[in-house]
Amino acid sequence: MSSLSATQADGYYIPPSYIESGAYKKQSINQYAKSKGHNQYLQRSVVRFELPYDGFCTKCNGHVGKGTRFNAHKKDGGFYLSSKIHEFEMKCRLCAECHFVIRTNPKGRCFDYVKGIKKKVEEFDTVEAGTLGVIDTELGNGIISSSDAAAAALADVGEGKDGQYYDPLSKLQSSAMGERK
Repeated sequence: MSSLSATQADGYYIPPSYIESGAYKKQSINQYAKSKGHNQYLQRSVVRFELPYDGFCTKCNGHVGKGTRFNAHKKDGGFYLSSKIHEFEMKCRLCAECHFVIRTNPKGRCFDYVKGIKKKVEEFDTVEAGTLGVIDTELGNGIISSSDAAAAALADVGEGKDGQYYDPLSKLQSSAMGERK
């Protein structure tokens, strides 16, 4: 077998000057050829980033939705214990003047909007929304309502056949504990 067919079997070409110069002892073929990498990340630290939360641009006040994808520049921002903190910088799609900076937060297990974008805060009143409240998962606490009106609505819904209050959480707890009828 000739040497040409051997290099074709390996899938890459090694120039004779690389071997003759003795560079193979000190550096790889890519370093010898002064290659900058084969993809965007290796060349310019560009990654594809998807927004984790809804937000608003601080310059144009445009809405940027959750799941919007950007080509972001990735930087290392330090460490939290042994976990790396990454920073992602990208431009606003609407005005192209504002730069967003988003940082990972390993302590809170979330992302922090640092610069150029503010997080959309969604708050609602349970009475206006027509819901009864929040179910507390700790044993015995039942449903925590936001106001007395919601408690009254809950009492109307929870009355059983004999006029006593029916607590759906107690049935769930008894079945979880193994007490079955």
